[in-house]
Amino acid sequence: MKRPATLIIFGLAVFAGAMLFGVAFEVSNLEDRLTGLNKEITRDRDAIHVLRAEWSYLNQPERLDGLSQRHLELRPLEGRQFSDIAALPMRPNRVPTPTTDPVSAETAPAIAALVNAEPGGLPSAETPIATALTAKPKLKPAAPRRPARNVRLASQRISPEATTSTAASDKAALDAALRAIFGNTASNREGASR
Repeated sequence: MKRPATLIIFGLAVFAGAMLFGVAFEVSNLEDRLTGLNKEITRDRDAIHVLRAEWSYLNQPERLDGLSQRHLELRPLEGRQFSDIAALPMRPNRVPTPTTDPVSAETAPAIAALVNAEPGGLPSAETPIATALTAKPKLKPAAPRRPARNVRLASQRISPEATTSTAASDKAALDAALRAIFGNTASNREGASR
């Protein structure tokens, strides 16, 4: 009786030792990887520091000025090169035509009405833009009312008659809601097929 228990305990001890050895080996591998990553981070920080110092040297204004004078043919701005906005020519007012401009035939009259409208005023009431501005948005159909749901506990017994009557009332309510939304499409299909 002692021998099987001793063997089982010895087997468990060997298994626990093997698992402990595996975990210790994995931890040492992760520590080596962490050390390598920390060395890479330090090396990258040093490289960034050197690159920033080189960038600040390369961007010195005196050095850039000498390079621009040596390699570019740029000169400082002179006062006679400036002008004001009044010196620009006015853009001509013209109405786009469907043959010359990529404007559709139905929007060309609306654009013409806007161009010929009085300053600060709206175009006349006959133009498509004026009708679009005064048009009212279309109303969305009302959402159907949800049928009332009776909450029952799992421990409560339900009679088969009650289940059938509630299912029938739910089906009738659903049919009524679908007819309200889609407008009795079954009668429309029958009329179309005749």
